[in-house]
Amino acid sequence: MNKLYWLLTVAGALLWAALSGVHGGPAPRDGAHDNAIAAMSAPTDDAGFARAEQPRVFEFPRDHAAHPEFRSEWWYFTGHLKDSEGRPFGFQLTLFRFELAAHTPPSASAWRSSRVLLGHFAITDIEGQQFHAYERMSRALPEVAGVSVAPPAVWLDDWRIEYDAATGWHLKATQQGQGIDLKLDEKSAVVLQGDEGLSRKSAAPGNASYYYSLPRLAARGTLTLADSEHAVSGEAWLDREWSTSALSRQQAGWDWFALQLADGGSLMFYRLRQRDGGSDAFSAGTYVDSAGRPHRLAAEDVRISTLGAWKSARTGRTYPQGWRLDIPAHQLTLTLAPRLADQEWHGRFKYWEGAVTVSREGQPAGLGYVEMTGY
Repeated sequence: MNKLYWLLTVAGALLWAALSGVHGGPAPRDGAHDNAIAAMSAPTDDAGFARAEQPRVFEFPRDHAAHPEFRSEWWYFTGHLKDSEGRPFGFQLTLFRFELAAHTPPSASAWRSSRVLLGHFAITDIEGQQFHAYERMSRALPEVAGVSVAPPAVWLDDWRIEYDAATGWHLKATQQGQGIDLKLDEKSAVVLQGDEGLSRKSAAPGNASYYYSLPRLAARGTLTLADSEHAVSGEAWLDREWSTSALSRQQAGWDWFALQLADGGSLMFYRLRQRDGGSDAFSAGTYVDSAGRPHRLAAEDVRISTLGAWKSARTGRTYPQGWRLDIPAHQLTLTLAPRLADQEWHGRFKYWEGAVTVSREGQPAGLGYVEMTGY
């Protein structure tokens, strides 16, 4: 949020982090992610912030950079890597920007900031059956955390995402001996999600984001575990969103799927789950076929069946484990299986996000990432 820390995930997560952590409030309880969802459903003071209300013209590379006129934003990378011996890994690096106020009083101090940066970084060591996940948060402060427009960049201490028109994307993050240092080159066209990039999340006016994806990025670089360093290559996925928005009161969480298919196609679909257990009518996504043609998907276009369950011994939460996605209009039936059962985030926010395999008619058909919140 996939997020994962994806629109609603992270806007709420950031709001909760800002209110409880940055302002010195009480530490989140074990149900912090549920409280974040509750915070998203509550009214917020959005006065002075822009809202996503109409389709817009996207401009690159400018739109790879920050849009501080909106309350929240994220740069969301996931991917699959292999070393020279074929050892597989998954990774996630996500940096979020959140504004506590649209207008802050003038100050002579560069240390007075109403901007918050949050980072999530994870490595899934599939062969080692280990999931390493880390979180950071800070106000935007000199030499500590911030964003820039030229070049487009966002950083939180030594976690950094940067784009250069000549060399592509550069991702770097290290913590407790685990790290990535990756160069990413675009292999696919930008996919504008929703209505030409306007992704509506409910019927409320302005409850939407500007949302685009880069489903295929060729990745190469190094991945470090505590006891070893690996030269790796593979494919990554980028989701970019910015908004001034919140969940509706009827929405309890979401399931987000981002799949890189073996035939060259891709699929992004998010199912917004209602509190009564049903799927929200604003669930949506995009299927890009093997010829590169995008096809918008509405809630009724995708049938999702769960094939099993996994209960976390750490948090006691139970998550679906295994899915079947049926898209009749495109004669597409895909089966998804986690590459590792325990890919649960258990820091300030509790959710599951991890690497999955994709099969079709019993044959390998790609790789992907799934994010699940509100369970």
